[in-house]
Amino acid sequence: MGTQFLIDSNQSKKRRITYDENNGEDIISYLPECITSRILSLLPTKDALRTCVLSKDWEHKWTGIYNIDINDGILFVLKKTRKTSFINFVDRIFFLSRNSTLKRFSLRCHLEYKAHRMISWISAALMRNVADLEIVYHDDDVVLPGRLFSCTSLTTMKLKWPCFFRVSAQNLFSSLKSLYLERTKFLGECVPSTSKLVFDFPALETLELQNCEWLRVNLVEINAPALSMFKAVVQSNQRPLLPKFNMLKRLEVFTKCNSGALLELLHAMPFLKSIVLEMWCWDDYDYDEVESLPSCIVSHLKEVRFRSFSKSLPDYRMAQFLWTNALRLKKIVGLCRESSEERQRKKMFGQVREESEEKEIENIWAKLKTVFKHKEHGIFVKRKKR
Repeated sequence: MGTQFLIDSNQSKKRRITYDENNGEDIISYLPECITSRILSLLPTKDALRTCVLSKDWEHKWTGIYNIDINDGILFVLKKTRKTSFINFVDRIFFLSRNSTLKRFSLRCHLEYKAHRMISWISAALMRNVADLEIVYHDDDVVLPGRLFSCTSLTTMKLKWPCFFRVSAQNLFSSLKSLYLERTKFLGECVPSTSKLVFDFPALETLELQNCEWLRVNLVEINAPALSMFKAVVQSNQRPLLPKFNMLKRLEVFTKCNSGALLELLHAMPFLKSIVLEMWCWDDYDYDEVESLPSCIVSHLKEVRFRSFSKSLPDYRMAQFLWTNALRLKKIVGLCRESSEERQRKKMFGQVREESEEKEIENIWAKLKTVFKHKEHGIFVKRKKR
């Protein structure tokens, strides 16, 4: 008989885990505790807790798990007792847990809980030096605990929650590498009206802000020397308060960003050296109306890369605006013209440009070639001054 792991389905109180059905030897129960804890931590938390009914030896093995992933929408069926049962369930996990360190704590709540309850669960995770924190919740009257800002163990934090961050003038997250905030409200109660709000993220690599609000805050500065990806989504009817990124050197912009929003974004990144623009078509923006040029364009921008360049007139105008004003620009990648085949195809489908548009594109292209040398397909480098 080959090796098997079986759970006896008899209705006896003691269920045995067997290694071989012939000799009934229980091997799993004698595994080292670190291995058992690792196995149970890989299971959904509710399943890890269910192992307590296997036998008396297994009654408390689940208390060594270091990943806690719980969702009140799938744990309890009866609506009348779901809320109370979930509260007792989470409290029991933290009360009985033997692990002083948590790798991950994920909490997804669909029901409404009192603010002190949510704070107590978050604080319990922070006291166990949690590394990965995820909260998905809908209630908006919770102010996050102050210990969140002093937690040195956090490397990943994801909050899809309209909660409040009560922040001071200077805020430090020393170990955070990934931060995702959705509908979070930053409340600058302790920040003087003339001061700026500063966040220091020495290890931060990715930052995503989705429809966040800045209350009683005039200026935000984010110092993140390791930042490689930044994404911000704001409601179209709001003028966003964008953080200032003094150390960001490279920016990638994807679709759903118009020219005016891009320029406003660039104002928040004064030392930017490289931009990647991946957009299908720019809006017809009047660049002559730009009152103040972003300092990064004037003083620091060295490379612009276009992806999915649509070869429309607004695209050429955007490109011309950048190379005309970027005094330190050395390289443009992805800029191209329509081929004769493309023009013929558009002519067949009645998609012919007006003569004035064609002339403007010709003029833009001619000006480009006086400043930049066409090195190879889609790549232009600045001509050396004689």
